Amino acid sequence: MVEMTDAAQDRAPRLLIVEDDPDMADLIESMLEPARCEVAIRYSGQEALAYLKERAQAGREIDLVLLDIMMPVMDGYEVIAHIKSDPLIRDTSVIMTTALDSINDKTLGLGMGADDYITKPFDPQELMARIDAAMRVRRSEQALRRRNKELAALIEINRTVTSSLDLDEVLGATIQGIRSILQVEAGSLVLVDEEADRLVFRTTFSPDQGWISGRTIEPGKGIVGHTIDSGESRLVHNVERDELFSAEADEGGGVTARSILCVPLAVYDRVIGAIELINKVSGRFTNQDMELLQAMASSVAVAIENANLYNELADFARELERSQAQLIQAEKMAAIGRLAASIAHEINNPLQAIHNSLHLSLHEGLALDKRFRYVGMAQDETQRLIGIVQRMLDFYRPSRGGIARANVNHIVENTLALVQKRLQHGHVEVDAMLAPDLPDIPVIPDQITQVFLNITINAIEAMEAGGQLRVQTALSEDGDWTIVRFQDSGPGISSEEVANLFEPFYTTKSNGTGLGLAISYGIVERHGGTIDVVSQPGQGTTFVVKLPCRLENRPAG
Repeated sequence: MVEMTDAAQDRAPRLLIVEDDPDMADLIESMLEPARCEVAIRYSGQEALAYLKERAQAGREIDLVLLDIMMPVMDGYEVIAHIKSDPLIRDTSVIMTTALDSINDKTLGLGMGADDYITKPFDPQELMARIDAAMRVRRSEQALRRRNKELAALIEINRTVTSSLDLDEVLGATIQGIRSILQVEAGSLVLVDEEADRLVFRTTFSPDQGWISGRTIEPGKGIVGHTIDSGESRLVHNVERDELFSAEADEGGGVTARSILCVPLAVYDRVIGAIELINKVSGRFTNQDMELLQAMASSVAVAIENANLYNELADFARELERSQAQLIQAEKMAAIGRLAASIAHEINNPLQAIHNSLHLSLHEGLALDKRFRYVGMAQDETQRLIGIVQRMLDFYRPSRGGIARANVNHIVENTLALVQKRLQHGHVEVDAMLAPDLPDIPVIPDQITQVFLNITINAIEAMEAGGQLRVQTALSEDGDWTIVRFQDSGPGISSEEVANLFEPFYTTKSNGTGLGLAISYGIVERHGGTIDVVSQPGQGTTFVVKLPCRLENRPAG
């Protein structure tokens, strides 16, 4: 006798006999008694269809229907047609039982979707053999459909977790995906916190308490801790008999563990955590479940590592940005220091003029028109002083980091105004040729001022005995770039020095920091522009700064 088992589902097959003759129905049922299967009987096609739908909706679908063809009201062919057209029950296997011996009758049923037929009267052994063959085919089809579903879900999980660099999103998608495939009561994703020397339940789900995170346990504790320590998967069918089980470590969210499946999360032979599943909803965890979870864990571990690396990189980038801002501000202070004497002199002149004008205006017996003239002079010098201080503040204030549209000619003019006294004291004559009608361009104005100021101060210091500084602005022929040239008449520098000019801490001056031009290069580069140097010994030096006129001309990043 054939043993009627369904290893894939670990339960007896469910059979439905559809037969309008009660005696024949009882006979078939008695033939099936030696087999381990659940048997139900319905005496009409309408009753059979209703029963099939009812069981399918309850999650206890019928595996196989033994269907009589010759029935009143609704014959077997109509029943087959309804079964195969209904998505809820169309996967049900059907064996026709018929007294008809016509080839056409048999092929009609097979063509409509029946899996097999058996002719009445039939031998019990033949009936069992036919049922067994149909069930083997059904189990294979179910296994294939389940495998396809699992693979589709696995692909979707892989797509989700590998398309995101947000760690919480990766962890949430992982647990949701695993629960939908393996149908478990609860699950946790545990990560190793090396700094705290703890295991952190980053994502946990249970039906009673929903999402839970943040719980920690000691390394090596429980089944999950052992899995992480050993790097080996573990399947426990009965936690009460497992010496490694720890309720504190392996339970949570109000779920009492009966069985546990736990697999490590490993990247480059380094275990970074584990996935632990508690209580499969239907049946027991299998080796196939373990293999599927291990396949998921491989992708998830890489995604977690990528997310962690991205977060570290983002933190490093933010720290670098802060450091750059501090360095820029420090170099501004250095530039102010290099201008201190000339700026002090420039401020002192209008202050002296204001003082003298106010002193004279207070003289007794002074004519009213002269008094007004002296007060007016004091007012003019006050406005001049306000302008000097405002230019200094605009340059000195830490950059807000926001890009604004500004006119390069105005930035050049402000820069030259800042160094006006330094130019006079250095006997440097400025020849400014600023192109009219230049478009406003997207820049951080104080940072571009810093670039121009560094170049100008270097030119002044290079021309120790005085000389000429020519400043030109122009628009490129294609209209995409604003170009600023600073050409001095100094001694020039060698090609070797030009090659190292923008390197941090490289300087040709005994008291220089070597950071001014390096910072200037970084500022221009972040604006999407370029800064170049042309120089030869004895022929002066020219700095050429190119800045994009539109944001879309700036390179990504």
